[in-house]
Amino acid sequence: MEQDFKKNERIDLPPFDTIKSAAGEDVLAIMDILEHYEHYINRLSIRKLYDEDGREQYCVDETLRRMLEIKLITVILNFEV
Repeated sequence: MEQDFKKNERIDLPPFDTIKSAAGEDVLAIMDILEHYEHYINRLSIRKLYDEDGREQYCVDETLRRMLEIKLITVILNFEV
């Protein structure tokens, strides 16, 4: 897969107030951050599979996606502002 971000390209971050609230265990702020990174997490979770006819199929590995979300939540809750 092709890398979407260029080396000097600015990455859009969630607002600082949202990050601060999420680090303070605000559930809605955590959900906002998960939503902010949803497409990126889905992209990281894509797996190539082959159907019964040998054709390539791409799909989101739900287990991997959930693991990445849990890891993000863990990092958010351990983040010190």
